[in-house]
Amino acid sequence: MSATQPSVPVRVTNCGSPRRFVDAQRAFYRGDPHFVPPLTAFDRHKVDRARHPFFEHATAGFWLAHRGNRLVGRISAFRDDVHDAFHGDRIGFFGHFEASDTDAARAVLDTASEWLAARGATALRGPIDGSTNYRCGLLIDGDAGPPFVMMPHNPPSYADYLEAFGLEKAKDLVALLLRGEDLRLERLERVASRVLTRSPLTARTLDLRRFGDEVHTLWDLYNRIWERNWGFVPMSEAEFRAEARDLRTVLRKELTVVLERQGEPVAFALGVPDVHRAIHACGGRLLPFGWLRAWRTLRRTTSFRTLTLGILPELRGSGTDAVLLLQLIRQGLAAGFPTCEASWILEDNLPMLRPLESAGGRIHRRYRIYERALGAAQRAD
Repeated sequence: MSATQPSVPVRVTNCGSPRRFVDAQRAFYRGDPHFVPPLTAFDRHKVDRARHPFFEHATAGFWLAHRGNRLVGRISAFRDDVHDAFHGDRIGFFGHFEASDTDAARAVLDTASEWLAARGATALRGPIDGSTNYRCGLLIDGDAGPPFVMMPHNPPSYADYLEAFGLEKAKDLVALLLRGEDLRLERLERVASRVLTRSPLTARTLDLRRFGDEVHTLWDLYNRIWERNWGFVPMSEAEFRAEARDLRTVLRKELTVVLERQGEPVAFALGVPDVHRAIHACGGRLLPFGWLRAWRTLRRTTSFRTLTLGILPELRGSGTDAVLLLQLIRQGLAAGFPTCEASWILEDNLPMLRPLESAGGRIHRRYRIYERALGAAQRAD
């Protein structure tokens, strides 16, 4: 223990309240102007083991750490049967990581590691809030400012805490920023023009009047498109629909694109306005009058995040990506959204990174997923 840390021991206890667990994050970011507080009314269901469909195939533990009466740590741990079956391994995940110092970090990481090892996990990987279908990664580098919607934010010290525990880089995720004034669309336009002369591709937006049917279509595409990605876990339709319900209230059809070939969907892009700006404006509290501040801010928001942008494997390398990206950019500009974050993308997914960079995008933030073996020695020296 460093000389600057109190001698009072850290006590880690189970947290059975989704609301309390979600709200605990606020304690670690007092004075941070870039922190976007959780919107508890919506976020708590994602850690509710009795209600969220993710827990139909996964088990989880949730803990808070205190030093005396002071909250000093938070963590979750997950064992996912679908991940194990899909990848043929036994990875244990940790997420929702917060810590005020090295000893608090070690205490919560020890707790998660022991819980996971007792349930057959051979490795610890994270931060991942359940699976890679949800928020994941630790911010390690990039532009200052609030995170885009559904992306993580944390102090720089967190990387030191994880590395002191013996966790090492497994994979980096990157976020690219595209601004209207920096766009270079000439190459995309040339490639898209060639593709459209020889391929019967048509573009459309989501039909929000047929929301249920559209969600089913996107769910099917989602699992087929990303099945070969590192760390990917198939989503059940119930999980996908739960996420879609959360997004429906802020979804703008102008920020959606579905590419079809002879009437069959083959690619899609889904963007949402950067709702984090509105949540930041109301402090994460919609009641009694926070909703009004959030609504006013959201109306003025001119940035969005591309949550997904993908093409069926058999069409990759055909230029279809240029058609999809160009259509999304044009629609976003026409709808008054000149700024876009494309996130997240695997650092080595060059077929996706190159078109975005050629269009004027730049990597503006980097997130890291860590890993270490689990075994007899749970803690690094």
